[in-house]
Amino acid sequence: MNRKRFLYISTLSGIGFQFPFQAFFKKPTEFQNISIEQVLGLDTSHLVPSPILLEKKTYKSFSKMQSAALKDDIHLQIVSGYRSFLQQKQIWESKYKQLLNTHSSTEAISEIITYSSIPGTSRHHWGTDIDIIDQSVQLPKGDILLEKHYHGTGVFSNLKVWMERYGSDFGFELVYTDDKTRTGFLYEPWHYSFSPTSKDFLSLQMEESFQTSWEKLSFDGKSKMTPEFIASYFKNYALGISTFLMPS
Repeated sequence: MNRKRFLYISTLSGIGFQFPFQAFFKKPTEFQNISIEQVLGLDTSHLVPSPILLEKKTYKSFSKMQSAALKDDIHLQIVSGYRSFLQQKQIWESKYKQLLNTHSSTEAISEIITYSSIPGTSRHHWGTDIDIIDQSVQLPKGDILLEKHYHGTGVFSNLKVWMERYGSDFGFELVYTDDKTRTGFLYEPWHYSFSPTSKDFLSLQMEESFQTSWEKLSFDGKSKMTPEFIASYFKNYALGISTFLMPS
């Protein structure tokens, strides 16, 4: 069963993983420098105030990686870094309202989560995740974040090769790999995460206290999500990532 079909059924009928949301959470852990508000995209106090907001350690490591790439004529540019809850909500609700013209609410939700996260759950809320391009090449018309641009003769193919070779040296790992056994969001060759810090954010997102805070948030379509759907979403999407980004 494919990803979209599975989650459509989970939302529609309430079947799927029959366990409470917090069943796959870790035991409570102390997080000294991260707050739930930061995980939810509601607090920016941990971010560096640069043109594109990034978590402090992420910013420092990216700057080093950017300088190293420049020596190999790769001009790393972030086209998407931090994204607040409000921004994710606006993206979500825009897509949701448009899809309701031709889809049911459950179909709309299933379609959106092919690539877009549910508000309050996006890794971009953390300031540790980045979507990158090579700004030295002639940019293609239209959507630049397409898989074809990062493979074969695509304009960002050299960038992809460089990141595969050196990205992990600076702590950056591809989030949504092309591993066919991976669940969750579709393959994104442009989306990298600063592993040392994002692991901590993910660990806190798996806490029951996060669930309690997330349940207080409001956005279009949320009332259509059953507890079983939310459980399956977090198990298959939030945790459907590269093994290099999973907390130990």
